[in-house]
Amino acid sequence: MTKDNPIDVRGRTILIVDDIPANLAIAVNYLEDNSFNVLVAQDGKEGLERAQLVQPDLILLDVMMPGLDGFQTCRRLKSIESTRDIPVIFMTALTDTSDKVKAFEAGAVDYVNKPFQVEELLARIKTHLTLRAMQEQLVAQNAKLQVSELYYRRLFESAKDGILLLDLASGRISDVNDSVVEMLGYSRDQYVKKQFLDVLPFRNIPASRAALAKLQSGESVSFEHWPMESEGKSTVDVEFFGSVYMVDGTLIAQCNLRDITARKQAEARIRHMALHDGLTGLANRTLLQDRLSQAISQASRGKEQVAVLLLDLDLFKHINDSLGHHIGDGVLQSVAMRLKAALRESDIVARLGGDEFVVALPMVLDRQQIEEVAHKLIASLREPFYLEGHEIHICCSIGIGRYPTDGDNAAALMRAADFAMYAAKATGHGHYKFFTAELSVAPQRRLLLVQDLFAACRREEFILHYQPLVAANSRSITAVEALLRWNHPKYGMISPMEFIPMLEDLALIDGVGRWVLKTACLQSVAWQREGLQPVRMTVNVSPSQFYRGDLVKIVKEALLESQLDPRFLELELTETLSLDDSDVTIDIMNQLKQLGVSLSLDDFGTGWSSLSYLRRFPLDRLKIDRRFMPGITTEPAAGALVSGIIDLARNLGLTCIAEGVETIEQLRFLEEKGCAEFQGFLYSPAVAASDCAALIRDGKSGLILKPRAADKETLSPYREIP
Repeated sequence: MTKDNPIDVRGRTILIVDDIPANLAIAVNYLEDNSFNVLVAQDGKEGLERAQLVQPDLILLDVMMPGLDGFQTCRRLKSIESTRDIPVIFMTALTDTSDKVKAFEAGAVDYVNKPFQVEELLARIKTHLTLRAMQEQLVAQNAKLQVSELYYRRLFESAKDGILLLDLASGRISDVNDSVVEMLGYSRDQYVKKQFLDVLPFRNIPASRAALAKLQSGESVSFEHWPMESEGKSTVDVEFFGSVYMVDGTLIAQCNLRDITARKQAEARIRHMALHDGLTGLANRTLLQDRLSQAISQASRGKEQVAVLLLDLDLFKHINDSLGHHIGDGVLQSVAMRLKAALRESDIVARLGGDEFVVALPMVLDRQQIEEVAHKLIASLREPFYLEGHEIHICCSIGIGRYPTDGDNAAALMRAADFAMYAAKATGHGHYKFFTAELSVAPQRRLLLVQDLFAACRREEFILHYQPLVAANSRSITAVEALLRWNHPKYGMISPMEFIPMLEDLALIDGVGRWVLKTACLQSVAWQREGLQPVRMTVNVSPSQFYRGDLVKIVKEALLESQLDPRFLELELTETLSLDDSDVTIDIMNQLKQLGVSLSLDDFGTGWSSLSYLRRFPLDRLKIDRRFMPGITTEPAAGALVSGIIDLARNLGLTCIAEGVETIEQLRFLEEKGCAEFQGFLYSPAVAASDCAALIRDGKSGLILKPRAADKETLSPYREIP
C-alpha cells in the first residue's frame, strides 16, 4: 500500500482471455511478479465458464478471437448476474474510433492497444481494481449505515441473541427483543424508554458506564465474559458486544447479549478434566506441579519445609491380573478416598497414573511430623477393601523428598521421592524411606552406563574372558566358557550382571552376541594353531538371539569365517528360553545340531523346567545353576536336589556340569554323585585369553587340586601336578 494507492490490490485474481498463448506469456509472468493471481482462457466460451466459476476481480479480454469475439463475450458477461460487476479491459490491435466506442458499449471499463507496454497495463489494472475496491467499501458502508427499521424488526423476531437498541443521544433504551427477556427474566417494560445505566442488571455492573461512554464516542465494545444478574437472582454468563449504526438519521447502538453460561460450564469441566485424574478425581501431574511449586514458593518466604510422599501400591498388579481391571479401578478409587480422608484440607493428593499416588505436605515443621503422616497413610491402606464380594488387602511403599533439603523445585523433589520409593520397595512391603544422596548414585550410574553402552559398541570396549570347565575325574580342562566383559574407560571392568540386562533393554544384545560368537570361534582356532589341545568353546545365547537374531545363519557364518570344527562349539541356552517348547524352538535346535555344534541348558533348576520338553529337545548337557552350590554339603535339601538333577541328566543321556564350585568339599560331593564336569573359582575365575591359554597348556597332563593346609576353603587353590 502506498500514498498514491491507499488500497492494497495485491493478491487479487485476474482472468486473461486470449486465443494466442504467446500473447499471454509476458503478461502472465509480469502480473504474477507483481503479486497477482493470474488465470487464463484461450477463447470466449472458456472465458465465460471460468469467470462464472472463480469470480475474478478483473478480466483482460482480447477482441479478435474465433467463435465468440471479445465484444460478444463481454456482453454475455454483463448479462450474467454473478459476473455483471467484474471490470473488463479490452486488449485490441484495432485503432478505429468506432471499435473503441463499441468496446465501451459492450460494457468494458477501459482498453489497451496491442502491442501494449506491461507497465501501462499494470497501471490500468491497479486503477480499476482500486476503483472496484472503493466501490465495494462504499456499498458496505452504506449498507451498514442505512439500516431500515424493517431490518431491525426482522432481526428481533429471528435472533437467538438478546438484542438491545440504545439511543446514544439520550442514553435511553429504544427496544429489546424477546431473547433479552427470556435470558434475564425482566419484562420489556423494565427496559424500554429507561436510562441504560438505571435498569437492572446494567446498574450493578461497574463497567456499564465505561461501555456507554465508548459507544457514544462511536467505538465498538466487547466483553467476552460479563456476569449479569437475572430476575431469579442467579448469575448469567453473558458475551456482550455493541456497535454503533445510523438508523433514519439517528445514532443508535445495537448491543447483543449472548448467554454463554453453558459454554463457561463446559469450559470449566474441560479445565477440570485437564488438571484432574479421570478415574479418581484427584489432581493430576500438571496440577500437582503447579500447586507444589506454589507451596515451595510460600515455604521459601516463611522458612518452612515441604514434603513430597510418593506412594506405590504393593502387589497391585496381582489384583488386576487375578480379579480384572474393573476391580483394580475400584481399588484405586477407594485408595484415593482413604488418602484424602487421612490428610489435612491443605495437603495435596494426586495420582500420577497406574498405582502411583503423590501426597504433598506444605508447611511441615520437622521430620517427625512427616513420619507421622507416612505411618498414618500406610495404616489407612492396610485395612481391607471390600469390592463386589472380594476382600482385598494391599499395602504401599513410600518414598519421601523434602524441601529445601532434597531440592528447590517440584521436579527435584519428585525425583528425590522416586529414588526413595524404589529403595523402600527393596526393603519389603509397607515401608517408607527418606531420600539420601546415596540413593541416587545407582540410578544415575545406570543412566550414565546406558548412554555409554552405545559408545562402547562403536569404540569396541567389549572384551572376552574365558573360564575353564574341568572334568571331575581327571581334573583336565574339557571346555572354556566365553564370558563378555566391559572395560569401561572411566569405571574399569563393569560386572556383566550390571550391563548385560541393559544390552537386552536397549536391543543391543543381538549385535553384541554376534560379535561374541565370532570372537570366541576365532580364539578357539588361534589356540589350536598355537599347539594347544582342542577344547569345547561354549558361548551363551540370549532369547532375543535365539528367536529373532537368525541364529542358525550367524553360527554358520562364524564357523565359516573362523574355520572352527563345529564339534568344538557349544551354545548355552538359558532355561527361561526353553519355556517355549513349540515346533519353532525345536526346529531351530535341530538346525543347530545339523551344523555339528552341541547344545547345553544353562542355569538348570531355577526356572520351570519340564521333563516333557527335556525329552524332546536335542540337548547334550545340563548345567546346574551356581545358586545350589553353597548348601550342597551343609543343607540336606540342597544336596538332595543337586543329586536328583545329576541322576536326571544321567537317565536322559545328558552330561551334567556344575557351576559355581568354590570348595574342595563341594567338588568331592559332585564326584561322589557322578557329576561329569565342574566350573568355578576352585579351579579358576574367568581370565584373559593369554592366561586361559596357559591353563589349557598346563592341563594337558591333568591338574590335581589340593587345598592349602592353612586354608582349606581357598578360592585360589594350590595346583600340584602329580
